[in-house]
Order: sequence, then C-alpha cells, then structure tokens
Amino acid sequence: MGSEQRKDPRAPSYAKALLLSPPVPGYIRDLSRSGCQVAFMQSVGVTQGDCITVRVIAEHDPTIPPFLIRLHVRWIKQDSIWLAMGGEIDPIEDTQAAGAFEKLVSYYTGNKA
Repeated sequence: MGSEQRKDPRAPSYAKALLLSPPVPGYIRDLSRSGCQVAFMQSVGVTQGDCITVRVIAEHDPTIPPFLIRLHVRWIKQDSIWLAMGGEIDPIEDTQAAGAFEKLVSYYTGNKA
C-alpha cells in the first residue's frame, strides 16, 4: 500500500482465523484496534468492499477466548500461496468478545488492556 491511511498503527501479530462463510482457515498477520490483515491459503470468493465474519483464536494465550469480528475488506492481494486481505473492523458489541479483542491487541501492541 502506498500512503498510510490507517486510523491506528498495526503491530505484527499472529492468531488463527476462520472465515465463517465459506469456512476457510487462515491467520491474522497484523492487528490494530481498528483493522487487521488476514491471510488465507486458498481463495475465499471475497471482493473489496465485502463485509466478512472471522472467528479469531489466540493460541498463545488460553485465557483469551475465541471471538468474532466483522471485517470490511479494503484490499486484497493474491500471491502464489496466500490470499491476503486487509480491512477495517466493526465495533465489537459483545462485551466478552470486546474484552478478548482488547487483550489480544494489547498483547501485540505492548499497551496494557
């Protein structure tokens, strides 16, 4: 991406991700409070502008329960192995999911939750 247009700086991160429809596993590659990059090892039939639901699984910390995010796809990049997409995360209304998300973001950004 050319110029930085993000609301919040993203931190390199790692968490498992599962696109809910169709069910396709992937990985969160970087993360901020307002967006993330997700990489899938196969095409998922998503285009720029779509809104997708992804289950996030933080394997590094079993105290962070899996949670759902809604992601508005802003860009897509396909290479020989990965389909990467970046997007903006909708506000998380479920309080348990919002707490889990905040804990994950804080872990990678170094900020206390």
